[in-house]
Amino acid sequence: MLTNLLHRTTVLALCALTVSPYASLPALAKEDSSPAPTSELPQEAKFATVYEEAKAKLPEDLYILYRIVERMARANNLDEYPWRVSIGEADEMDAYATEENLMVISFGLLDRMAGDVSALACVVGHEMAHHINKHSAVFTARASEWREGLDSDNQEDVQKYEEQSAELRRAQELEADAWGYRYATSAGFDASGCERGFNLLSRLPDSLRDSDSHPAVPKRLEALKTLMAGEPPQTLATKGESFLKATTPLSYEMIDQEGRKWLRINSERGGSFQQDWERLFPEDASKK
Repeated sequence: MLTNLLHRTTVLALCALTVSPYASLPALAKEDSSPAPTSELPQEAKFATVYEEAKAKLPEDLYILYRIVERMARANNLDEYPWRVSIGEADEMDAYATEENLMVISFGLLDRMAGDVSALACVVGHEMAHHINKHSAVFTARASEWREGLDSDNQEDVQKYEEQSAELRRAQELEADAWGYRYATSAGFDASGCERGFNLLSRLPDSLRDSDSHPAVPKRLEALKTLMAGEPPQTLATKGESFLKATTPLSYEMIDQEGRKWLRINSERGGSFQQDWERLFPEDASKK
């Protein structure tokens, strides 16, 4: 369905998927997915940094995703708004961008990329890029324009529409690949992780040919290598380091809203309306 408002940007599933724009957020994966019970932590536990707190309280996969998103957001000046991440239960290698600034990373992808933080960072950066470049909104607007005057009984019109839609989706995937590489390497991750991710992807059936939603993996890998030659990792890392030094770590919140769970990485302003109010109106805080 090309009216799909939820732009599913599967990194590893190569067929077009139909997903309702009102689909509920997947529950976090059952495997090691809930925060450690507070009873296991000393009541007087104090943490020197937000990183120490996150490492102690979050399961490993969520902790690593927090660190990846937090670091890439600061290194690329993408910390104006909160980011959200959830671990889906699917065993398939899957990741997609949905809603607003939400990335869903499947348990299957985490399992297959275990131990390779840089490859995972490229996947997360790819999904962040879909949000930053407003790919879902752009696709919806373009598709609406192309449907105007379309005669659904005219096979040529329908075929042209489908070809235009597929071409745009593939172009958006290549754009997300490029920005995912930039985001990850600017944050100091190993650029070869992006290549390892594509090499893993190339082992899947149908990965060596274009689909309606994704270019063939060899095309994506070749585009990445061309980009790496023109924008060397070290150049990007140097620029990203300057942003990291100029900013402070972003806080986080574990959200559980009626069974919908996600990790929110707060913006540079933090996650408290009250604190932001008192920052804007300090005279109110002084009256406490």
